[in-house]
Amino acid sequence: MKTFDKITHGLSEAEREIMQVMWETGEPMTASQLLSEFEDSKGWKPQTLNTFLTRLVSKGYLESRKRGNANIYSTLISKSEFESQEASEFLEKNYGGSAKRLIAALVDGGAMSEEELKELKQWFNER
Repeated sequence: MKTFDKITHGLSEAEREIMQVMWETGEPMTASQLLSEFEDSKGWKPQTLNTFLTRLVSKGYLESRKRGNANIYSTLISKSEFESQEASEFLEKNYGGSAKRLIAALVDGGAMSEEELKELKQWFNER
């Protein structure tokens, strides 16, 4: 898997949905296979999907290999790596990189229950 210093941009909602399917499948997929996932639910045409796939390749999230007439797409980053990077960027952007400030905002704002706070404390103690 790639490290995030090679990732150039965040993902649009459509790009996230494509990556989600790729992560859930866990296998390389052709554009046709991906289109069958989105054609009915999104109404995407082949060119629409190809545009998103080209962007994901250029951003460093997917790689494309030619097999016969088809391009085979594979992920270059795991879902957990993506989530870690997203969390780090969110923390940096919104809380100056301070996890303590984020947790304080969640607790003080009532978004975190006492039970969740206990679980978090236990998780920290086990580390």
